[in-house]
Amino acid sequence: MRGETTAMPKKEALLPDQTELRWPWWVTGDCCGLVCAFVTNILHFFAYYVQMKYVIGPWYGTLSYSAIAYSIVMLLAVISHNMCRFTNPGTVPLSFVAPSPLDVDTRRNYVCKRSNVIKPPTAHYCREARRVVVRMDHYCPWVNNVVGMFTQKYFLLFLLYTFLCCVFSGVTLASRAWSCSRQSRYYSRHQSPKSGFCNPEPLDVVLCVINFVEALLFVLFTGCMGADQFEAISKNTPYIDRLQGHKGRQRPICDNLRDVFGGRFSLTWFLPIPPSQEARASFNKMLFDTRAHLEKEAQKYQQEIDRAPTVEAEAVEHAGGSNGALRRRNGSG
Repeated sequence: MRGETTAMPKKEALLPDQTELRWPWWVTGDCCGLVCAFVTNILHFFAYYVQMKYVIGPWYGTLSYSAIAYSIVMLLAVISHNMCRFTNPGTVPLSFVAPSPLDVDTRRNYVCKRSNVIKPPTAHYCREARRVVVRMDHYCPWVNNVVGMFTQKYFLLFLLYTFLCCVFSGVTLASRAWSCSRQSRYYSRHQSPKSGFCNPEPLDVVLCVINFVEALLFVLFTGCMGADQFEAISKNTPYIDRLQGHKGRQRPICDNLRDVFGGRFSLTWFLPIPPSQEARASFNKMLFDTRAHLEKEAQKYQQEIDRAPTVEAEAVEHAGGSNGALRRRNGSG
């Protein structure tokens, strides 16, 4: 498909990104994903409650710079998570049915055997979503969605801000334990005599311990997932393609990051906002190029099928003529 001109849509009422990508999206076929995504939001709000009620609130105040910064990061994490959860990851519209006939190799590489829609490069079928997703990396139950072309940015932001929230919670909880154990004068001046900051109740202790374990576990999880995603982006090869032994076209990592986050480096990279028009145009181009390629292959294969009876008849006729000549030669001998 390299070197071919971009195929423009033929009598399409709407472009692909103007149809399904604008419809409500929610994967409901995976019970584990539904539960995990709900629990993820609960864990974020639980950590926020513990921090404001027992740590940051009584220590610095709910309107302190630390509390405001943590609130913003936590809000960005929750928004990124839900944007990733309820955004179409980049599904191939069901109207993009593969042309026929196609040879076995072309159909295996470019057509989904379950839905019979076209399958652009790096696109794969997801069993949980029951759709073909462009630039599919993997299905993540924690967001109950596919990490694909239009959700990878949200997924990365969710990992980043969740990582920062976990680091913040772990540091504040460890600092509280350390400062209270030393009973320093500085921290004693910042606590209310009635707060019980260094004389916690049993519920306070239990919730802070749970919050610390949560922070420790998820800082490891988000850190490892973020490193894996960065490797996939740097190599321009999604996770599934790596499992299948495929390698993407090598490009500068800055170009790969622009494909994921959209446009040049700016503040918008760190905001969970919808995909850029450039990304949508790339999505449309990929679909139309793949369909044009398959239409050419189908036409070529149909011509081969049409020529097959003629070639076979000529072969039979040639064989019959040869046998007749041989019989005449034997008879004359």
